[in-house]
Amino acid sequence: MKRIVIFLLLLAGCGQNKNDKTFDTSKQDVQLIEKEIADFLSTLKKAYNHEGVNTDSLMDAYFDAETYYVTYWGTSEPIDTTKKRVRDALPHVSDYDNQFESFRGKAWGDGAYAFFILRQNYKVDGKPLEEYLPTTFVFERRGDRWIVVHAQRTSDYETMRQLVALAQSRIGNQSTDKKR
Repeated sequence: MKRIVIFLLLLAGCGQNKNDKTFDTSKQDVQLIEKEIADFLSTLKKAYNHEGVNTDSLMDAYFDAETYYVTYWGTSEPIDTTKKRVRDALPHVSDYDNQFESFRGKAWGDGAYAFFILRQNYKVDGKPLEEYLPTTFVFERRGDRWIVVHAQRTSDYETMRQLVALAQSRIGNQSTDKKR
């Protein structure tokens, strides 16, 4: 976590020297980052709609192996834990859709960040869920690609309320199944 904070501080400081072209915000790089995000979300949609996408390979293509994801429920997890959580969720998810909006990004040299709102609509075991997820990705340039090295999401009250209700419903169903 300290590495990310230092990285973000360095990024913020790099934009101060307007004469140093190495650290100028690059519109082209920001457009590439926006495309990377759109491609990732498009493929994630295919995965959750059971179109034969290997989610581990998907995550490997867009996220560094040492990436940590700060979840909207307040924990930090390595990307391998995120991969497992996605794999475990797949059989329960249907009718998945996503879109992102309010995109903002900055790039300096080989570092960048992007902020966007991710909206996800889907069903979990037949129960609808609509998520509103302000998201920040920190990127590192790798050749001609931008790879996520840190991911962080927050949530709104309504999303959290839905998740709590879903969890309570699942706990109630497990309790009922045990009695049978």
